[in-house]
Amino acid sequence: MAAALQRDQDPANGWQLLQTYESQRVDDWIKWHSEPQFKTDLWFLVTDENGKETRVPACRTVLSINSVFIQNLPAGDEEIEVKIDRTICTDAITVVYFLWLNYPCFTKKVDASKGQIVEFIAHSPFDGLVDEVLDKSIGYDERQTAGLCLAIAKIAKLADFMCAAGTIERLKDIFNRIYTRVPDGKKTKYLYMASFALDDVDSGDRRTTGVRPGSSFVEEFPACFLSMNEAEQERIAGHVVPMFDAFLKGCPRQLPRNTHTGHYDTHVNIPDNVRRPAERSLSRLADVTTFLLDFYEKARSGPA
Repeated sequence: MAAALQRDQDPANGWQLLQTYESQRVDDWIKWHSEPQFKTDLWFLVTDENGKETRVPACRTVLSINSVFIQNLPAGDEEIEVKIDRTICTDAITVVYFLWLNYPCFTKKVDASKGQIVEFIAHSPFDGLVDEVLDKSIGYDERQTAGLCLAIAKIAKLADFMCAAGTIERLKDIFNRIYTRVPDGKKTKYLYMASFALDDVDSGDRRTTGVRPGSSFVEEFPACFLSMNEAEQERIAGHVVPMFDAFLKGCPRQLPRNTHTGHYDTHVNIPDNVRRPAERSLSRLADVTTFLLDFYEKARSGPA
């Protein structure tokens, strides 16, 4: 997860620390779940992009509350290993975040001042990541927000595999709160990837094209799409045509005029013999682009 972000950023220490931090979180989960108060009768086997395997422990009883997939596993007292296909998940941190989202909150006791013991509900590392992104006192942090959006996109795919509808709903709620905090002009490819991933795993009767209300979501998409690598573009391929179609429908076919001066946006009153050919060119460009978009959609769908 961090590696994907790192490829699109300068090789600064921050991204290297993030990758180390996520690895530590996986190690912490494995160590934490080995404590006596937890029953480990389920293992998730994850294989990363380099072929390294990681076994992540879990409890069937806890996960059965929200996961239909776990409910349908063979009954018995023996431990079960679930191998997660690499098309579903390739990093153990995604599994750990999914588990945190499906485990109950635990209380934690701390030694306060004057020997007083204070007990409070402890947030999971994933909850902490969400709190940092949504903390209004900190303000918008593009890197943290991008990291959380990438995590949401990956967890959503795993949650769909696990048939965990409640987890998907919780991710949608988190994403909607994130979306309202992203300023116009600041959307990243990771925001779109999270939005489309959640749409892909939504129930069939509510599935949409992925086009969200608001012009900025559509207007900022082309630049974000071009910043994606080939694999990322393929991952959201089903949403490309609706998004560009919405973008084209919002494109003017006439040169915009200043409502106060009556002049065009160039602040020069363009003569009709110049304006009309320019507007015809805009219209033709939109028509050609629409044709290419239709061709792209038919090519992806294959022979009729």
